[in-house]
Amino acid sequence: MPGIGSSCVNARVYSEANRVEENDYRGNMVGVFLMYSDGVEIRGNRITGALGATGMGIGFKETSNVVLEDNAIVYCAKGIYLDVSPYQPDTTNRFLRNRIAYNGVGVEFHSDWHGNVFEDNDFSGNFTQVSVRGGGSASQNRWAGNRWDDYVGFDRDGDGHGDTPYDLYSYADRIWQEIPPAAFFRGSLLFEVIDFLDRLAPFSAPTMVLRDELPLFSVAEDRPWPM
Repeated sequence: MPGIGSSCVNARVYSEANRVEENDYRGNMVGVFLMYSDGVEIRGNRITGALGATGMGIGFKETSNVVLEDNAIVYCAKGIYLDVSPYQPDTTNRFLRNRIAYNGVGVEFHSDWHGNVFEDNDFSGNFTQVSVRGGGSASQNRWAGNRWDDYVGFDRDGDGHGDTPYDLYSYADRIWQEIPPAAFFRGSLLFEVIDFLDRLAPFSAPTMVLRDELPLFSVAEDRPWPM
């Protein structure tokens, strides 16, 4: 079911235990948005070009027990947006084998939240892999066996995983997180110089956003991502 050029193709509000499968969403402000909708399964979808100030591939608002797997979320302002999700106590949202690529932000948390599991995903070409509004940490979520294209390390034993953890820190990019209009300058020479200097000699202690103890070193070419 293609969805092209509307504001939000697929919005679920108080809609539990639905399936969203094998759709192609292009050029929308929001591809899929889940609000108070638990137990949803999202599989095999392709979401591209959700741009603009409020653009996002898939958004969550107080939503729990969602399975998001084998999707391609590409070239969106925000790939995945999480606001107080999961919401119900002792629940999780699971993100498995997704391609999250070439987005402004791969995954954005509205606040320092917990209970999400990210395993075996491919994070490639995102301007910022993961961010937390207000400069918090996403380390209360589980990050395991994901591929990060900015990982600096080796796989000397050839087991397909990096020999050292992948650590993501927040440096100068906090400027645009705390002052959203500054995002206009992302990628500019001045911003790159500030970011480089902050990493070289931080103005303040950086925040560890997340740690993936066993990062995936490469991704199999036969992954079932929709193209």
